[in-house]
Amino acid sequence: MENLREILMGGQTFSWQEEEDGVFSAVLNDKVYRIRSLDDALEDPFLYEYFDLGYDYGKAMDEIRQKDDILRNAVDSVGMLRMLKQDHFIATISFILSQNNNIKRIKGLYDRIAMRWGHEVEPGYYSFPDRNELSVATEEDFKALGTGFRAPYLVDAVMKASLLDEVESMDFDDAMATLEKIKGIGPKVASCILIFSYQRREGFPMDVWMKKVMKEYYPGKTSDYFAPYQALSQQYLFSWIRGKGE
Repeated sequence: MENLREILMGGQTFSWQEEEDGVFSAVLNDKVYRIRSLDDALEDPFLYEYFDLGYDYGKAMDEIRQKDDILRNAVDSVGMLRMLKQDHFIATISFILSQNNNIKRIKGLYDRIAMRWGHEVEPGYYSFPDRNELSVATEEDFKALGTGFRAPYLVDAVMKASLLDEVESMDFDDAMATLEKIKGIGPKVASCILIFSYQRREGFPMDVWMKKVMKEYYPGKTSDYFAPYQALSQQYLFSWIRGKGE
């Protein structure tokens, strides 16, 4: 069974919030979505694609488990994960915000940007601004919301948003290089954007948690070891090591 909380609150996306009654809510596609489980997404075409419900994650999970004992422990501990297919622009801005940051603070910045430049869809629920809505924001505006050193990166990402349309048809290496034309985007952020927006399953972002995992449990190995499930394996290991709190 899917670990919906980890999928939505574990760093893939910053669009969702967990309500007091156990419902997860987000403003996406100019609509407020509220779900308790992925069964709630089956009949909605937008959510069906967003949650990648056409892909056999059960098979992928089983094959990842068989790779080695570490991955078996990670899968058994975390439960079934899915990789989201988010809007390209939202994902790009989100992962720029994620640099040298934690999930709580990223979510706070995301929400403040939505309230400042998005529009209210329901009382208290704001859409995340699109590239046109955000084009009026200056570095000073972003800094006033607490984005810090990320402010010029955000402005540059808005200015170069047309690059995101080109990435879809590129191979992985060219897509990485194209995203890295945006100021402040390096391999880790580019890889996250490709995984969680373009669903490039060969991505393998390396943050401090994953560097720890690779050093301690996979010395001498590269992302190729996890093929053909590099991105999903990374997500299991990332969630697992964070859960261990090492």
